[in-house]
Amino acid sequence: MKLLFELGTEELPALEAPRLAQALRDKVTSALAEARIHHGEVRAFWTPRRLAVLVEDLPQRQEDRVEEVRGPAASVGLDEAGNPTQAALGFARRYHASPSELVKRKVGEREYLFLTVRTPGRPVQEVLPELLAQATRGIPCPKTMRWDDSGLSFLRPIRWLVCLLGEEVIPVRLGHLVAGRTTRGHRFFGPREVSISRAEDYLERLRGAHVLSDPEERKARILEEVRKVEEERGVRALLSDDLLGRLVGTAEWPVGVLGTIPREFLKLPAPVIEATLHEEGKFVPFARGDAPAEVFLGFRDGAPDEKGVVRQGYERVVRARLRDSAFFFEHDTRRPLADRVRDLKEVIYEARLGTMWQRVERIRAICGRLAEVLDLPADALDRAAFLCKADLTTEMVREFPELEGVMGGIYARLSGEPEEVARAIGEHVLPRTRTDPLPETPLGVALSLADKLDVVVGAIRVGEVPTGSRDPYGIRRRAGALVRLILEKRLRFDLFALIDSVAGLYPELVGGKSFEDVKRFLVERLRSTLLTDYGLPHDVVEAAVAQPRGDFLGTLERAQALARLRGEAALSDLAIAFSRVRNITKDHQSAEFDPDAFQEEAERELWRAYLKVGGHLRRALESHAYDEAIQHLLALKGPIDRYFDEVLVMAEDKALRENRLGFLRAVVDLFLEIGDLSRLVVP
Repeated sequence: MKLLFELGTEELPALEAPRLAQALRDKVTSALAEARIHHGEVRAFWTPRRLAVLVEDLPQRQEDRVEEVRGPAASVGLDEAGNPTQAALGFARRYHASPSELVKRKVGEREYLFLTVRTPGRPVQEVLPELLAQATRGIPCPKTMRWDDSGLSFLRPIRWLVCLLGEEVIPVRLGHLVAGRTTRGHRFFGPREVSISRAEDYLERLRGAHVLSDPEERKARILEEVRKVEEERGVRALLSDDLLGRLVGTAEWPVGVLGTIPREFLKLPAPVIEATLHEEGKFVPFARGDAPAEVFLGFRDGAPDEKGVVRQGYERVVRARLRDSAFFFEHDTRRPLADRVRDLKEVIYEARLGTMWQRVERIRAICGRLAEVLDLPADALDRAAFLCKADLTTEMVREFPELEGVMGGIYARLSGEPEEVARAIGEHVLPRTRTDPLPETPLGVALSLADKLDVVVGAIRVGEVPTGSRDPYGIRRRAGALVRLILEKRLRFDLFALIDSVAGLYPELVGGKSFEDVKRFLVERLRSTLLTDYGLPHDVVEAAVAQPRGDFLGTLERAQALARLRGEAALSDLAIAFSRVRNITKDHQSAEFDPDAFQEEAERELWRAYLKVGGHLRRALESHAYDEAIQHLLALKGPIDRYFDEVLVMAEDKALRENRLGFLRAVVDLFLEIGDLSRLVVP
């Protein structure tokens, strides 16, 4: 049987509705599992006015509950002849069982009597009303409201309930509402009430009432309308994921309305028109090449705009908003971008970290170091860093914060700045999200890296380390973007040395964190990136990051080299051998030793192998040939095994013991140039 459960609500926020629908699905799924009701697929549906789940293949009854119940100790429940005492008989009576069903089982040091108790499952129709009511009450909402005296609260008032198991109505109660089989069609374009005969008819019946309850169907309809305009007009849609989500979340029956942008506004940069139309949440702008196109696509919820009334209204709105944007743009371009930099002295970035001017000075200092290590033109990079935050003082960025950097690049070109400087300014905010592209130019990459590193270091230095869901400075996202820049752009430099070189630019505050905390946080983001973005095995990642180093690209390459050999017998044997060395030296930090003090031939053999491998290893590491470096380490496996077979490391003579531990510690340090192989999972 199929189960349909629908909550009808007042208009839900566009971006909250999908989260609530998923939460309802998860709550219902977990509640069914707890109630021992096996089922098939659970699908979530939603519109601005409803949340629904459709569950496939529900049984007639719950599964029987079978549990073992522990009774009295055997010494209490059985007499000397092994017959049940009153304690055992009472225990059996309590569960309506025969004394012959009692079994003895040892728990710890004592034996107890146990019963296997079977509780028959109830009909699903009896279980579902309370189960679904509890699942609904458990949906987390950022804010809730109450709309009657029932005590029920939700993000928006709940106006109707539908619950069908096959063709049967399940009377779920929420507040003053009782579920039936009647839902509602489109608010303005369909029948007010729609009766659902069977759960499987849900989507089709609503579709007939001009409601597309499946968000994927609404999304496909919107994208089809967009594609049609692209083909007919020879344009390209500027449709962000956020705008698409809003369009899907604000209509039950989306219908496209094509409008025209007055020619006078097409002189504005395409990003300005895009931001202006996106802000309204229902208009899709288009581009023809790099220039804005003269059309936009709006969406309404309801019938087609046959008389053009809606189109005219949309065009009035767009015209008014673009007139404002044109005013902002014209006002901003009266001053060269460089003249605005001094205004940053009046803009507070963060009370403990100073003004935006001071932030720019820190970014410039970081860029100066990056120009050296990445061999970039220092003057051009410094100029881009000097100007990169000037657009924060413009009217356009105040109105559209998402245009930070973008407008800076545009205004830099209009001010006569070199193209490479303008492009770097426009790229320095990338990537904002995990799906954003990376900067394309070397200067843009360096400036983006400096900008994000300053945010991460500054926030952690003043004590704003993310905890749980709290991350007011967005440093998880920025640190992730920083790691992504280094790895995907293959930037080979020592990030830790860079942080140390600019340490004096940041204040020391009571309650603040150290630069070591900054490095540990960045290593954690590197670990997460290697696991999620590169799909490397967990044990390999742990081996590679166990010895933190500022060369993040080298850490990735080490992990990839280990992953290629993971599972091979030679590496597994080497990891076991290394673990023996690692374990015996875990409390010994010094790697000082005297080879002349060696007494056993096995010591001298390992010493000779250590010297030979060390030379080869250093040359391989200098050329970043990590596969070759691991192959060199494999030569130590035999000498290490012989060493432990023939040498007593923990000798009674303290000097001899310390010398042997120091030598083995040096061997450990040699291995750690690649990674901590003891972290590898081996058979």
